[in-house]
Amino acid sequence: MITVHQLGLAYVKATRFLNPQRVAIDAGGIRHDRLFALVEADGKFINSDSHAGSIPLQFDYAAAAERFTLQLPDGRELEGPAHADGAAWTIDHYGLRQIDVQEVGGPWTAALSEYAGRPLRLVRCLSRGGAIDVFPVTFTTTGSLRQLASEVGAAVDATRFRAGLVLDHPEPYAEDAWDGRQLRVGTALLRVRTAVPRCGVIGLNPASGVRDQDVMRSLIRTRPKTGLPDGLLPGYATPGFATYAEVLAPGEVAVGDAVELLP
Repeated sequence: MITVHQLGLAYVKATRFLNPQRVAIDAGGIRHDRLFALVEADGKFINSDSHAGSIPLQFDYAAAAERFTLQLPDGRELEGPAHADGAAWTIDHYGLRQIDVQEVGGPWTAALSEYAGRPLRLVRCLSRGGAIDVFPVTFTTTGSLRQLASEVGAAVDATRFRAGLVLDHPEPYAEDAWDGRQLRVGTALLRVRTAVPRCGVIGLNPASGVRDQDVMRSLIRTRPKTGLPDGLLPGYATPGFATYAEVLAPGEVAVGDAVELLP
């Protein structure tokens, strides 16, 4: 029997990944996942070279009150509004998606810029799916994580892959054969797509942002290269780990829920 082992989301793209016990999944993915993002002075999302600095930032979002609490690595805590009321524009996200964003007011620009040592802004993503890269849901399995750990020589935290769902399934990489299959997860219905092509960001510690584990080297040695589905970025391919999924029907999912792989 397959079950939900762990859930995950980040309210702000490229910041601390959180592990709630229950989530709602709608057409755009896990609700509030990457609903917000950090942008540079040029109005674009911070790129992967800067994730080591942003990962230690923990944003907790109270949706009903539209408020954020930010915990900084030095222990300071900052609270402020989460509603967007500033400048609005559209970001071309590496040719993958056009994402409409609007700046969030309050203390965020000053605090984030001081922390980073360069101008940073907090924006709300107005397009469906927030700041996700390709498909709204990513999942992996405990069997695949255990296999990867045996190749790396140490436990590998699922949070490195920012997978919204970790499924308790013993067979390593069984999900490689699920492309096009449907998954009933809690009360949500998903369609499995291809593996996720990976980059060096997975070597960063998911709490501190320090590069501490060469996971990518193991993937290069053991996993086939995969490209993005549906003709996105043709010619781009890297070793795949974890799997994309699209949402066929919304629903609620909790840790421990049953997962059914449909014929």
